[in-house]
Amino acid sequence: MTLSATTRGAATALVALAVTLLLASPRTTLAAQPPPDEDLERVIRDREDALTDAANSRDRARLEALVSPDFVLRGAPDLDRSTWVHNAVTLCWGNRSRIDAFSARPVGDTMVAGFELTFYTDPLTCRPAVLRSLITDVWTREDGEWKLKLRHAAAAPAANGAVMTQYAMVPELPPIWDLSSELSLVATGGNTNTRTIGAGGTLLHNADQRRTRLNIAYLTSNTDDVTRARSLTAQARHGFDIGERVNLFAEALYARDLFAGIRNRRTASAGAAFSIPTPPSHTLRLETTAGYTEELRLDEDLRFATASGAIDYAWTIRPGTTLTEAAAFIADLEEGRNWRSTSVTTLSVTLTRLLSFKATQAIDYRHTPVPGFRRTDLRTAAALVVSLQRRPEP
Repeated sequence: MTLSATTRGAATALVALAVTLLLASPRTTLAAQPPPDEDLERVIRDREDALTDAANSRDRARLEALVSPDFVLRGAPDLDRSTWVHNAVTLCWGNRSRIDAFSARPVGDTMVAGFELTFYTDPLTCRPAVLRSLITDVWTREDGEWKLKLRHAAAAPAANGAVMTQYAMVPELPPIWDLSSELSLVATGGNTNTRTIGAGGTLLHNADQRRTRLNIAYLTSNTDDVTRARSLTAQARHGFDIGERVNLFAEALYARDLFAGIRNRRTASAGAAFSIPTPPSHTLRLETTAGYTEELRLDEDLRFATASGAIDYAWTIRPGTTLTEAAAFIADLEEGRNWRSTSVTTLSVTLTRLLSFKATQAIDYRHTPVPGFRRTDLRTAAALVVSLQRRPEP
């Protein structure tokens, strides 16, 4: 088929016109249009991956390029940009990390991302561990680049329900004053009338790094209106903290224990207590003391220097229910056979803010008892305890 000269000229003019119109029209490219949401989500995911990789490799320059100049990590207190970057490149984050359940959505001119972030190294000890956080990040576009503007991190949801993932259980400040008193009573009638009464009280005072404690306990036992035995114990201790785990103290003790044939015992001592790191529901405290004891028995009077060691352990079985054990060994530095030990096991159950129930079993052992008395005394008691506390203003 042969085109005429006129037809060829018209075709050429039409092509030229189309090219001219295309070149003259505004240039519209994908880069000038906002990318779809799924593309933005991919971009932000890439930025998050880059952040974790930079932390793993301790790449400060890469972190600086991804974080906005006025970045803040929300917390109590907040962390500024320089502190956050410093932690990211100096602490141990390991060489691997993982992002799960990632999502991102636009909110105005920002992108809000949420995900679970897992590291496999304890940043403080550099030991293997699994640390998982629920992260919320806010990204903004600055000079054409997405920068991290704000981050909030919280513990990842656990099996204890949605409410507990939103709120942290903050312990109350220790009371400045704590006064408690207790009373126990056992009575029988009929062929034999017996009555045993136990009473006691404790006063605690906490001021800065100083602690003062006063204890008093009284026990009497009557049979057919005749007093068979009676004991009274009073103790005062004052100490002050050195650092977080050491406490130095001095104490004085007075005891009258006719159950064991002791008319009076006076002891003055000084020592140190050491708190041992334990899981949150447990506490462990070791004590060592040196002192002097004057003991007036029914058969003789003794005066001797002492050295002792003690263990105080507490287990919070559940909130409001605590099991404690206080065990001590006391050595007579002048007469080795005259050693003694004590053990007090207590279960406390909080009934109300003011009232609690306490069951106690105490064992006192004297290797050289007063003649006519046994080496071991066992006392079991159940009491109601009333507590009054004054706490500092939060």
